[in-house]
Amino acid sequence: MKYQVLINTFTFFILCLFSGLANAQLLSIQSADSLNGKPKKQFYSTAWIKMNMFYDHKGIPNVSAMHLPSIPTDRENVVDDPQVHADLNQTRLIFASTFQSEYLGEILSYIETDFYGSGGGGLRLRHAYIRFNNWRIGQSWSGFTDEEAWPNITDFDGPSTGAWVRSVQVTYFFRLQPNMDWSVGVELPTADYSRYLAIDTLVTPSKQTFPDLVSHYEVRWPKGHFQIAGVGRAIEYRNASQNTVYKIGGGFSGSGSQILFGRDKIIYQMAYGMGISRYLVSFGGGGWDAVPDGKGNLDLVPIYGGYVGYQLFWGKKKYASRDYNHFSSTFVYGYVNLNNPQYGTLGNPTLLTGSYASANLYWNVVGPLNFAIEGIYGFRTDEFESSGQNIRIQTVAEYNF
Repeated sequence: MKYQVLINTFTFFILCLFSGLANAQLLSIQSADSLNGKPKKQFYSTAWIKMNMFYDHKGIPNVSAMHLPSIPTDRENVVDDPQVHADLNQTRLIFASTFQSEYLGEILSYIETDFYGSGGGGLRLRHAYIRFNNWRIGQSWSGFTDEEAWPNITDFDGPSTGAWVRSVQVTYFFRLQPNMDWSVGVELPTADYSRYLAIDTLVTPSKQTFPDLVSHYEVRWPKGHFQIAGVGRAIEYRNASQNTVYKIGGGFSGSGSQILFGRDKIIYQMAYGMGISRYLVSFGGGGWDAVPDGKGNLDLVPIYGGYVGYQLFWGKKKYASRDYNHFSSTFVYGYVNLNNPQYGTLGNPTLLTGSYASANLYWNVVGPLNFAIEGIYGFRTDEFESSGQNIRIQTVAEYNF
């Protein structure tokens, strides 16, 4: 742990040093020779410093987000334990390069990290991929994700049904028209059904052998976009006879954005599926993809939900440059429902229902410098019809190099 901290500190120091030598908050180096009208080799690095501070009424253990499954319900009889917390774990380091080749065209490599590793404070890999000839190979946003539908909020996860998963993948992109894309890819499968296995010891987790198949189609126009995405999965487990069983799951999502007045815009996303909880931000890693039936089999969990957000720019709707001092607010509401395929033997008709709401005020002081304050509300019910709620007040200071 000691050496990890030293390595992280040294890495950040070197990045800042080079950025200073470049007389800007960005280091860019390129070769003297050129190909295809561009420098043959080019490298750049940049960073994003973000300080996050909040007051959480319940004191839930997730310090990065209003994580609905972490909100205690009345049945659990957990005493409120308010907390104030602050960290810089969302600070990011970015390294990228391009290489111009005669046969493959431009080859892009990209690495991005934050500091959520080792429980907080250690480097964590977010993205690491190469891209050429419409191929993307490595770890990046899943094809199920729509980056452009992310609301401008301080909460690190955002609405519970946001499809913000990153995965190891091999993806191919088709440029159908200048404003129209289609992608097809295979992504790393993950077994995520451990939550209720204690009630049925006849079910044994199994390693996954078939990659997830993911695809999306996106169309853009001058003031907005729309994306539809789908995922297919073969979820494996071992039954009472220790035979491998495959459950075929999958789902789809629809998302988009639309500028309405000046820069004001609406953003939205909806999702539905069976056994796709791992693709939704509040449920990935929580074991929500399937539940045992008490007879040595698994049933996939149906999940659906969505969110809508509105970003409002106060005062003038258009600004002469990025450096213009201005304020904006984003209002978001989201809902999620996980149905219970074992209703009758396991509590309520639903395993979880939840609502998420947030409102903020962002102050863009000057181009790369922002301050924000946000109020976040979360509510959920559990499989025994007990409910709980939480409030978080969050502030952020960020600087984009």
